[in-house]
Amino acid sequence: MLKKIPVEVKNALYIVSGLLCCAAAYNLYLIPNDIAAGGFTGIGQLVNHFLPISVGTVSIILNVPLFLLSMRSLGLRFGLRSILAMLGLSLFIDHIPFPVATNDMLLATVFGGALGGLGFGLVLRGSATTGGSDMLASLVHRAFPFVRVSVAIFAVDGVVILASAFVFDQQAAMYALITTFLMNLVVDLVLEGPNSAHSYFIISDQSDCIAQRVMDEMERGVTAFAACGMYSKQQKQVLLCVVNRFETIQLRRIVFSIDPDAFVIANKAHEVLGEGFTDLTMK
Repeated sequence: MLKKIPVEVKNALYIVSGLLCCAAAYNLYLIPNDIAAGGFTGIGQLVNHFLPISVGTVSIILNVPLFLLSMRSLGLRFGLRSILAMLGLSLFIDHIPFPVATNDMLLATVFGGALGGLGFGLVLRGSATTGGSDMLASLVHRAFPFVRVSVAIFAVDGVVILASAFVFDQQAAMYALITTFLMNLVVDLVLEGPNSAHSYFIISDQSDCIAQRVMDEMERGVTAFAACGMYSKQQKQVLLCVVNRFETIQLRRIVFSIDPDAFVIANKAHEVLGEGFTDLTMK
């Protein structure tokens, strides 16, 4: 069904849904409980504690210079989507009247982190970004190539969380650290999907028979590589097959029912793109 929706409409649906989730996470859970989970929104929470400036306004003030510096590298479409996403997040946080969901710090940490991660993941799925520490880290890396992007992000978020220990209290900072971890975990889950794939290298004297049964019974592709056993000096074929986690047992049964002496290496694939797995549409 989603394939029939125009690309930009699909992106807009992802982005708007993501922004609503993010705004809900901050207004329902994080902001009312003083959990500043890094990023420019976290800085906004710290500033708002001392000055009558809204969290969203602070985020816009900090993000605008970054977008001006990054527009050329972002590209026109991605840049425009990201500017709108950044402005939308700030406006949603400031103007959508979500009620406070809980005053329990642990519940706020878990649900705020999970809902925020879902939101940011959906925005990224919509080929956009809300700016913040990720964009700042990219600019720092561009200016100082020896500083890795991941290190710069960790440094920015770490400074915000550390500052929250002094602005709010140490307990709030510790909860903020957990929230940041949960957000990153859920973002990865949204981007990669729950059905992680596994790649199998199969070494067997019955490789032709195994490959045929896998293709016939599982409807999965198989690739054969020519190889040589360095101990036996015998020429063999190494099969490569990628399956989802629900098909791993079936693959093993096929292999070992044909050749009980087969040698199998299983690896968890970080991401699989192509027919039968993720349908990646370039934008």
